[in-house]
Amino acid sequence: QHLAQEAVFEFNVLAAKAKLYPFQQGFLTLYPTSDDPALLTYSVVSVNVKKIRVVLFQADLERDYIDSSFSGRSRHQISHDGPKTPEKYIKVGKVVKDYWLEVDVPLDQPTEVKIPIAEALEFPDELIGNVIVWIDWEGSSEYEHISSWIQVTKIAATATGDTDQTFVWVHNLKDGKPVQNASITTYAYATKKKNSEIAQVSDEEGLIHYNKIAADSISFVRKGNDCVFFSIYDAYDGLPQNLALIFNDRGLYKPKETVSIKGWVRRLSKGIGASRPFPQLSSPKGLVLDAKVNDGRYIEFHSTKVTLSENGSFSLQFDLPDNVNLGNGFVTFATADHSFSFTNQFKIQEFRTPEFNSSVSASVDPKITESSTIVTASAKYYAGGALDGAQANWNINAEGSYFSPSGYPGFTFSSSNQPSINSSASLSGRTDADGEHKAKINFFGQSTPPRPVTVTATCNIIDLNNQQISSSTSFVVHPSRLYVGVHLDSTFVIEGQQLPLSVVVSDVEGKPQFNSKIELEIFQLIQKRKSVQRKSVYQKEIIVPEFHADADDDSKPLGHRIEGIVLETGGSFELIAKIRDEKSLLNQASKTFWVSGVVSTPRGPPQVHTQNLELILDKTLYEVDQTAKIFVQPPFTPCQGVWSLYSASFIERHSFTIAENSTHVIEVPILKEYSPVVRISVDVVGSQPPLKGPQELVIPASAHGVASIEISAVRNKLKVISVPESTKVQPGAETSVSITVRDFEDKPVADSEVTLIVVDEAVLSLTGHSIGDPFDTFLSRMSFQSFNPSRADSRGSLFVLSWDQIALEREEPKVMRRGGMMKRCMAMPMSDGLGGGADGYAMSQPCFAMAACSSSSREMMMMECESSCGGYEGGGYGGSKEDNSPIAVRSNFNPLAVFSPDAKTDAEGKVTINFKMPDNLTSYRVWTITAKGNLFGRHETSISAQLPLMIRPSAPRFLNFADKAFISVVLQSQTEKELQVKVGFRTNSNLQTQQNHRGFLVNLPPLKRTSLLFPVEAVEVGTARCQWAASSSIGFSDAAEVKFPIWTPCTSEAFATYGEIDDGETKAIIQPVLNPKDKVFAQFGGLEVNLSSTTLSSLTDCFLYLWECSFDMVESAASRALSIVALQDVLKSFNVKKLPSNQRMFEMVQNFLDNLSKWQYPNGGFGYYPGRNSQSRSYVSTFVGFTLSRVIAKAEANGYSVPKDVVSKLLGYFANSYENDLNLDHITTPIIRDQCLIFAAYVQNELGSSAGVEKAARIYRERKNEGLSMESLGWLLQTFHGKDAYKEDSASIVRFLANRVNETAETANFITSFSDAKLASSAQILVLHSDRKTDGILLDALLVTDPKNPLITKIVKGLLAHKKKGKWHNSQENIFILLALDRFFRVLESTPPDFSGKLWLDDLYLGDHSFKGFSTDVAKFFVPMQHVVYSSSSSSDGSSSSSGEGQAPDVRNLVVFKDGNAGRLYYRLGLTYAPRDLKLKAMSNGFVVERTFKSADPKDPDAVQRQPDGSWKIKKNATVSVKLTLSNSSRRYHAALIDKIAGGFEVMNPALSITGPLPKSEEEPQAVEPVRGGFRGRGGYGGGSQPSYPAFRSIRYCIWNPRWYEHQNLRDERVEAFASYLYEGVHKYEYFCRATTLGQFHVPPATAEEVYSPEVFGRSESTFIEIVN
Repeated sequence: QHLAQEAVFEFNVLAAKAKLYPFQQGFLTLYPTSDDPALLTYSVVSVNVKKIRVVLFQADLERDYIDSSFSGRSRHQISHDGPKTPEKYIKVGKVVKDYWLEVDVPLDQPTEVKIPIAEALEFPDELIGNVIVWIDWEGSSEYEHISSWIQVTKIAATATGDTDQTFVWVHNLKDGKPVQNASITTYAYATKKKNSEIAQVSDEEGLIHYNKIAADSISFVRKGNDCVFFSIYDAYDGLPQNLALIFNDRGLYKPKETVSIKGWVRRLSKGIGASRPFPQLSSPKGLVLDAKVNDGRYIEFHSTKVTLSENGSFSLQFDLPDNVNLGNGFVTFATADHSFSFTNQFKIQEFRTPEFNSSVSASVDPKITESSTIVTASAKYYAGGALDGAQANWNINAEGSYFSPSGYPGFTFSSSNQPSINSSASLSGRTDADGEHKAKINFFGQSTPPRPVTVTATCNIIDLNNQQISSSTSFVVHPSRLYVGVHLDSTFVIEGQQLPLSVVVSDVEGKPQFNSKIELEIFQLIQKRKSVQRKSVYQKEIIVPEFHADADDDSKPLGHRIEGIVLETGGSFELIAKIRDEKSLLNQASKTFWVSGVVSTPRGPPQVHTQNLELILDKTLYEVDQTAKIFVQPPFTPCQGVWSLYSASFIERHSFTIAENSTHVIEVPILKEYSPVVRISVDVVGSQPPLKGPQELVIPASAHGVASIEISAVRNKLKVISVPESTKVQPGAETSVSITVRDFEDKPVADSEVTLIVVDEAVLSLTGHSIGDPFDTFLSRMSFQSFNPSRADSRGSLFVLSWDQIALEREEPKVMRRGGMMKRCMAMPMSDGLGGGADGYAMSQPCFAMAACSSSSREMMMMECESSCGGYEGGGYGGSKEDNSPIAVRSNFNPLAVFSPDAKTDAEGKVTINFKMPDNLTSYRVWTITAKGNLFGRHETSISAQLPLMIRPSAPRFLNFADKAFISVVLQSQTEKELQVKVGFRTNSNLQTQQNHRGFLVNLPPLKRTSLLFPVEAVEVGTARCQWAASSSIGFSDAAEVKFPIWTPCTSEAFATYGEIDDGETKAIIQPVLNPKDKVFAQFGGLEVNLSSTTLSSLTDCFLYLWECSFDMVESAASRALSIVALQDVLKSFNVKKLPSNQRMFEMVQNFLDNLSKWQYPNGGFGYYPGRNSQSRSYVSTFVGFTLSRVIAKAEANGYSVPKDVVSKLLGYFANSYENDLNLDHITTPIIRDQCLIFAAYVQNELGSSAGVEKAARIYRERKNEGLSMESLGWLLQTFHGKDAYKEDSASIVRFLANRVNETAETANFITSFSDAKLASSAQILVLHSDRKTDGILLDALLVTDPKNPLITKIVKGLLAHKKKGKWHNSQENIFILLALDRFFRVLESTPPDFSGKLWLDDLYLGDHSFKGFSTDVAKFFVPMQHVVYSSSSSSDGSSSSSGEGQAPDVRNLVVFKDGNAGRLYYRLGLTYAPRDLKLKAMSNGFVVERTFKSADPKDPDAVQRQPDGSWKIKKNATVSVKLTLSNSSRRYHAALIDKIAGGFEVMNPALSITGPLPKSEEEPQAVEPVRGGFRGRGGYGGGSQPSYPAFRSIRYCIWNPRWYEHQNLRDERVEAFASYLYEGVHKYEYFCRATTLGQFHVPPATAEEVYSPEVFGRSESTFIEIVN
């Protein structure tokens, strides 16, 4: 785009603001590096400041520091009244000098200004003392000044302490030499009281040792006139500490399964007496723990108590409910006082147990570009045998990565400008006879610059029965066999000085490569307008010679130092080092650095930091009685040092000296008490190399290091050997495990508590569950390292003046990454065999090709039998047919074989545990865990359950009524003989199959398997039982039974009507009920009737929420008082427990009233917080007035004393200051301002003043209904009530509200207008707006103006339905809703109920319920559908006919009768049913639901096809994306979205490790756009509530929440998503399935409903799916 003509603009460039900047301020310590007092200065930087005021105070450290503002403990308040003087800020010391300093500074040029301070020192001859500098400048504001406390000293003190004692090391600041005879004085910060107990002085090593004193103290160390201080805080030893090993048997469970938990508990505490420094383990026997079990939504469903045994252990078993929420369940174990608290987590999912496992491995050799590697996928059955001929689908992904050879800390081996790399390829094949499939990956091409690549190879193995398991491996492909590393001592270099550069060359394994040639090049980075220009300024080839290595570790070279690189120009630079291997493959590393220059500006005094001290131990693990040698390598020499040994507290402490260019070795004898770990802390002090300047300046230096000395705790380890009676058993066999426990000396351990768990390995593989070693838990070195001594160092504020003029550090330049599209690598399949390869292309990134080994499965010979195989006669698992014994049917598929929590060893340390194996064909993990006192052990082995001939049914997990499916059965031989096998099949009446498919005769080759298909049709709802039997000609046999449910294919539906019978003339209602006859299933649903005497649920939680609100705010205090006034009588009427006493509630309200006069501002208003430290606020003032009006109404009855002067001042505030506060609160939007004025008018009216009523009326007549918020209309309705002049206005408001209500059969709420949506977003803070608060205000208004309005009860029910955890969202919602419910109770339910509710269906009496007194009880009655359809019992088959004896009339009458006058009877009449029509159309009754299916495989989009009749055809093994769209035009409460899946589908659950990566969704997150009542957008990642499911997508309904639902369940037959509160809008949900079972399946509609109002629902249309080969 070009300008039509030149445009000229003029603008002014102003000078920078005149200001002083300190290099550092606060408390600073300076070491007098020169004897010249003139060089002792404090520096600041001036920008355009030419006149500076300097005030120097002379101070005494011990006398003045605590009371100064620099300590942070000063209680002096700074007043800003009057002129600014240094005495306002500096409250201590005496003024020595006060003068103005004129300086000459260039315009806009930062200039250093040095201020001499020596003349203010108390001891100038010794150059020690304390000076406080206060600096101001001409033109500074009231709050602008610089102040610093400068301490000039020659000594330093380092202190360390534990919970009992403190050590202080006093030394010379210059060289670290110990200072003898230094004294110490300690004061309490709070009282400044001197501690007189410390009389010690430092010894010849400079050490002072004294017992711990009171916490929060400050200590002063004095030597002659010199003094320093330190403040040491409490040390934390972390003891006592509770340790626990709590584990469950398998980590993953299905609903209705049993969870078994075992735990050991120990307490780690300090020893007693001489053992005090060392932690001790003990068993808290007899301790009682409360155990509470929660599901994935934190809903508690089980609780019990467990008591710890003599050995500190417990065990627990409980059953999971049938419909438990899926996700992460957990058990919390805690004592009543929560001093002990532990949690054990487990997963709850619905899943199919895998029959085989798979793994992927790659060759171990290094992978280099321009080479290749082989990845191997292996699949084997858990019970034994390979999966030959199984389909193997590979997916290979390559992404850019980072790599650094090991052993070179501080070196950079990568380039700063890394290219983006992302490439993928896929391949399919079949496994060979060993169950393996191999793929060859060729790597070719390099990125620019070269970059390592991480390759992830994933293989999905599909068995003959369509079971799929994914596994993967990852490895790094290196761009070259060599890596070059660069290291700069500093990224900032002074121009003209040598670049501190070291280089190293290594191979990929970290071995140094000497005599390698590298290319060095340095570029200057010049920032242009839109890019960075690179200019080469240095280039050289260098041979890296053999150089010396670390003296302690030859594997860690220090690098070769490059000399002679000097840059004379300042700026930003990039160093690039390149290396090529013997095949000329390039690799490189780069580093960006900066060179000072161009502008000469000062740097202030550099802070002296404590450096890291490297401690090197001669061993990683020590035995008792050995000596640990700790090599100390300080960063400077000579130096003085002190080392401390500690565990739970200090053990010993010693000093040492290191000579120049020397090191030191500390020797520590290892005692048995030290096990498992002690720690050593080392401090060294000395001086750094001098800075260059006008003179050589010695800089004090210090270093600190800590190391852990780990000691073997093998004496506490038990040797455990668990030996199964047989490692290979038959399913269902009796077996045993023999366990032997021996100690460290190989002696038997008697009475050791042993836990044995034998569990299915296949279930463990789904989550990778394992059981930890108790030895690692209780003797963890981390637990024994909980003590960290407190440490303080007077050097913390140390600065040393530097006279170097160093360039101001520039802002780091932004280096632009190279743009451009990266070409995607194409995978080229290779010919059979591993020798072939595919040519690559010239690419800018690594590419690879793949080849597959060919493998073919031997064909199986099968014939259909003319009839069934003759039942299940034949041998048992290993028997023969001739003996006529029945074949044992495997039906117990419990994954847990045994859980024996507390067996005890005998005198020989042995115990044998007998158990019976379940019927699974699998491998079992055998865990043995044992403990006795502080001795622990663990062992694991395995047991395989297998048969020579095995039959493996793979039935669907469910079917819907009328589904047709092919059940796959795998027949496997584990023998080396060819078998002729008869296979038979039978089922109960729920399934129907063809006669000629009830049996097969199969020729099965040795060690092979085959798949058989059995067609079935679901003809009856219930539980289907299927049995298969296989018998061979040589006597091997097997049989298995599978059960699965058959569901009705349609959603259950419901309709309901609501009403009430008050104490008027009407005593009964008659509700006609149409007979659905043959349109429904008579065995489902029925007529539901609920009766109650109140609409109020328990309001205790919301009352207690307000009562316990801890916010120290005026609004919160008013809400607490209002809640008492509103609900005290209601809750007492219902006999609610947990209420505070009457006296406490009275005192709370009266205390609020008494405080109002203290909180009230002079203008009569109130602020957000108690006190008068801010301005009055409009909304808070109005809310306080609203509270007063409600309290005054009940003051006489409750005895409250209301301060009348507060009320009169508040009314004056409304008249004189209110609108001014609206302006100060920035409430200028008309709709918000009008609402505030109307609310204020209502409050004034309630307080007895009509001053604001006419103003409110003028606003209403000007704005009309549409121009005001709904909340404003509620206040107006009450303000106008009872005033004849406003009758027409009131009627207009009522008509408008009636048209703005959203009403269902049970609930109602008011619809917010578009202007209210703006109000919610912009006035959240100003007027505390919310939709529920508005509903509460309007409910209160209707109760005042029209108490018989039928909407009232529905609004109440809607508000009660919106509670979460017993309360609403915040204090404002709670209080306004509670006030409305209080009025509701007083107006409509004040009479105690005394009546009976009775029910009839025609002449059939259904029952009654008596209501006496206030109660929240609900009486529930249910009439089964068969009694609605038929006058007598239903037909035997559950069907109905249009005619015949027993058919009920077309219309039946339900009669609800109220017997008695006192109180109101509320009723709900509902009908639930299940239509017989399998083809249901979509229906909307509050929700609109749509569902679509789509292939999730971009390479096979035709795998899912919609047919012309609306049905779907899907390929077997296809991955299907199921997308649900949920729409609702108004707010919904407790919404549930449920999609019942097809019987041939299995949901892909990412919570299970075998699922593999989920497909990518097309719904990517986009910007969210506001819609009425919510937000509409595209995508957004959803996730489960325990665990998170990142692949589920949803439309975001609000910016701050990424999904509309709170929890989801992925069940066998359905997927569920739940939301407690659903905004109006469009919401999307997506999940993925696999098509695993061939057949034709009816898919019920996806449904949405309000859980507690099922008549509010919606459904998609039902559909039909066919899964084909």
